[in-house]
Amino acid sequence: MFELLPYALLMLLVALLVDRLLGEPPNALHPVVWMGGMISFFDRRISRGHPRRERLLGALMALAVIITFSFLALLLMALVRHYLGLLAWALVGGVVLKTMFAMAAMGKHTEPVREALLAGDLELGREKAAMMVSRDVSQLDEGHVISCAAESAAENTVDSIFSPLFYFGLLGLPAAVAYRVSNTLDAMVGYLNDRHRHVGWFSAKLDDCTNWLMARAAVPFILAALALLGKDWRAGWRASRKYHDQTLSPNKGWHMSAFAGGLGIRFEKIGWYVMGDGPLPSGPEVLRDTIKVMTLASYLFVIAIVLPLYLLVGAEAQVLLEGLLLGLMGV
Repeated sequence: MFELLPYALLMLLVALLVDRLLGEPPNALHPVVWMGGMISFFDRRISRGHPRRERLLGALMALAVIITFSFLALLLMALVRHYLGLLAWALVGGVVLKTMFAMAAMGKHTEPVREALLAGDLELGREKAAMMVSRDVSQLDEGHVISCAAESAAENTVDSIFSPLFYFGLLGLPAAVAYRVSNTLDAMVGYLNDRHRHVGWFSAKLDDCTNWLMARAAVPFILAALALLGKDWRAGWRASRKYHDQTLSPNKGWHMSAFAGGLGIRFEKIGWYVMGDGPLPSGPEVLRDTIKVMTLASYLFVIAIVLPLYLLVGAEAQVLLEGLLLGLMGV
């Protein structure tokens, strides 16, 4: 176990450094894009018109994609460790792990919205915000444009950072990959529209389950980040308790409303939800404040939870699974 610890630590550090310094790889090299391609392949081939059959095939699709990518990740890591050693194992694992979470990317998405609005170009701000959210932004005023961009960053604090890193800490890289597939399935087919209401039912429920714990566990870290940044963490806590049930998702309201309350604003998706007792954002600097809180909360979570969990549990679990796979392969 002790031989493994420095390499396990290195894997996590490599992932964080690659995220901060290099960001996302090109789409052609991004595993999440590959996941999306496989999901689309199956989704197009599921015939509609029979709800029970759609649910069954949708569940089988989800399990097939999750198992495929988790197995490939486990196989890759097992072969790298066996043939190239622990240093290569840590470096390759760090690069793969980085593609399972996106911390720095959120700032890169919100910054163009902020810059456009600071320049007084509301139309460009809408265009940039539309790249982050699925709602129609064409008629939104500045406050609602800022709100939707900040909401996206706040929501993805759990979906894109806390949850994948938690599962990595718990069971290693294959678990982080499995979570990322689950979340991608929900993003692609977990909608209540006619096409995906039944096909995406299993994916939507699975995503609710896999994010349930982290949506709630993220709140103390968000509150701590608010406090360290001089924001009103108590208002964040009050908002989280008051507005956590505003979204259709059983999870998203907890951490999103903590952001809104702590920043002294309200998030509003017209006709859907309102979170926070403050006014709509009055200026685009709220976007930078949101990213600062998200980033600090994420690093606090890594230090307090992910790092010790992976060193004590996840790394050993991952190596055990790799060994079992190599044994089955006769390597």
